[in-house]
Amino acid sequence: MEKLNKRLMVIALAIILVVAISVSALYLLQSPGPTPQPPVPTPQPEGEQFLNFTSNYQGGAETKVYLVNSTLFYGVYEESFTRSGATGFYSIAKGDPCVVINGTIRNDYDKDYYFSLTADVLNSGGEKIGPILTVESPQPGFTVAFVEKGATGHFTMQIKYEPKDIADYSLFVAFEPYDSPPP
Repeated sequence: MEKLNKRLMVIALAIILVVAISVSALYLLQSPGPTPQPPVPTPQPEGEQFLNFTSNYQGGAETKVYLVNSTLFYGVYEESFTRSGATGFYSIAKGDPCVVINGTIRNDYDKDYYFSLTADVLNSGGEKIGPILTVESPQPGFTVAFVEKGATGHFTMQIKYEPKDIADYSLFVAFEPYDSPPP
């Protein structure tokens, strides 16, 4: 009988120990760890407005380029290239991180045009990042999109930039529309 009592006591202790360990493990798994910093949200898409020229061109006047939509996201360059212009010489390597802005514009002018599009892109510190460096653009600072009159066309802007902390962006037309691709 004494052996049976010892056995029952050992079994009872083992059950209590298993329950205590399980409850402790469950508590540890449910307790919050270090508080993660929330990521900077990606700016909401711009769209459904006429674009203006940049403030230093034509006083920022409104154009007949209608922004249908745009979306900003983070990506990488898919090919290597170089660009030079008034702001300096830039080298892009395939795989370099970048900010990408894709969008659709409508040409409300009375003829087909090439449009030079640019952007003010601000990081979470309020600093403007840039310049735009896109394969389709002949110089740093803008991208080019051809759109027939009354039609829509797509554009892509890329800016070499690694942090994922973009807070805001605004799109502009950089120069008067061109009949042929800009130099």
